Amino acid sequence: MCKFKRVTYSIVLFCVVSLSSASADQEFYRCDVKGKTIYTDKPCDAPMIPGVQSTSAPAGGLPGQNAQPSKSIDLDYTTPYGIWRGQAQFQATVNSQIEREAHAVVPLLVKIENQGRVRGASPENGCKLLGVASPYVTANMLKLDVTLSECRYPDLNRRYSGWVVLDQSKNSAQFSLNSFNQGLALVSKGIARFDIKATMTR
Repeated sequence: MCKFKRVTYSIVLFCVVSLSSASADQEFYRCDVKGKTIYTDKPCDAPMIPGVQSTSAPAGGLPGQNAQPSKSIDLDYTTPYGIWRGQAQFQATVNSQIEREAHAVVPLLVKIENQGRVRGASPENGCKLLGVASPYVTANMLKLDVTLSECRYPDLNRRYSGWVVLDQSKNSAQFSLNSFNQGLALVSKGIARFDIKATMTR
């Protein structure tokens, strides 16, 4: 823990940076806002309107006074990086037959960091997502290499490849992941395809 008795400015700054780094691995939260369920990477009691400063006091003022909207990556539709939310369709096809137990249309939250790390969660079907993103073809496209875990339908827990394609004209992004059975799984379970698709917004 950071001790603040007779502390210098540099030590205070170090503590703030340390606490900020620790928050990078926080969980995703399911919050109810005015009767609507929202998935976010911030605690439910945090400000829920992206791009608007909190009601903390500005320099020389009172709390909530002169609060101004600030540009945030949460509202930035010029980049595929950042936080994306949407209804995602999970599907599995085994030997040309649709697996009904795997099929679901549920909220999905995905965070793509500028450094390339990808995290995501779909709490309603238990899935967690972790992997990397890399630039692909144009500035509006990212190639994804991710792994799903903890899905309630076990066969969805696997490695996927896919894309995020930003559509600036519609303020949205197309999110797509695909995976196929290989090796021993192909022999024992047959030809299987798993895919996840979503149209996502900030």
